[in-house]
Amino acid sequence: MAIKKSEIFLIPNLLTLLRLILLPFIFYFLLKNTTKDLIYAIILMGIVYFSDIFDGYLARKLNQKSDFGKILDPIVDKIVIFCFGLYVLFYKGFPLWAFVLILIKDISILSGGLYLIKKKNVIPTPNFWGKYTASVLGVVLFLYILEIDSLKILGLWIGVGMVLITIFTYVKLFIHSMQKS
Repeated sequence: MAIKKSEIFLIPNLLTLLRLILLPFIFYFLLKNTTKDLIYAIILMGIVYFSDIFDGYLARKLNQKSDFGKILDPIVDKIVIFCFGLYVLFYKGFPLWAFVLILIKDISILSGGLYLIKKKNVIPTPNFWGKYTASVLGVVLFLYILEIDSLKILGLWIGVGMVLITIFTYVKLFIHSMQKS
């Protein structure tokens, strides 16, 4: 399986790369810790969040699905969640155990996906639960960043439930993929 260089410049993949490029700017504004800078960070976070939704939609709508996008999108999702997770862990009181659970999920999914690519020459596609969980975790981390105490604990438990469901579904998919041959 070879990734074509031309796939990098497809609109959905450029949106995915934009999410990655915006991260340092978001954290620059978050760490300045002023109201004005928080607004800039929120605007950029909104762009990151909605570009994640639109990249998949555009890939289907414009018929620009690609192997590069199938690999890049979930990796960037995990990088974004990891970075925001670190931020809320160190600055906003996010529980370490929840961060570790998310990290275990993401490392396991990436490791399993890499194994399938190398050994089975199969690019695993994100499933509904994985994409939905990433969106829910994005909202939860946003609630922690904004320190919305009345919703962040409820969001955390919903997110943890989603993480556990996602782990289960990906283990099931991995086992199914391993049995195919």
